[in-house]
Amino acid sequence: MQQTKTWLISAAVVFVVLFNLGYVFHDLLLGPWFHEQIPFAREHYVIPYLALAFAAYALILSYLFPAFHAFHPQRSIWANGLRFGLLMGVLFDALQGGIIEVATFEGMPIEVFLVDSGYHVFVEGSLGGLLAAAVSARRASRLARSAVAG
Repeated sequence: MQQTKTWLISAAVVFVVLFNLGYVFHDLLLGPWFHEQIPFAREHYVIPYLALAFAAYALILSYLFPAFHAFHPQRSIWANGLRFGLLMGVLFDALQGGIIEVATFEGMPIEVFLVDSGYHVFVEGSLGGLLAAAVSARRASRLARSAVAG
């Protein structure tokens, strides 16, 4: 039960932070640039689809992180969080989304792929992994304190 609670808390934290950060990056900071570069882009994003994709990403990242960390016990939880987040960013965006979009959509500039995938891997991926690590570290610390007290 405690593992499920930690997983869901981690997923919620990852979702809230990355979903909102994604809005700031893709709409407020670089929205006009993206629309200049991609003339076939939607004028307004379909928020429920984006939320569903981010929720799936957050749930999977948060679910798999403890196994990744257990597989690499010689590394700190923070190093594992960063590495795992970068890996998830590559798998979820750079390979699946970015490269496929460049290959699929005629006129999709490589610059958009580099900026967008770079953001998803190096900012969202690494931050998502570090957030999952933070929730896991807090859980481990809490369990250690209760074991000493109990």
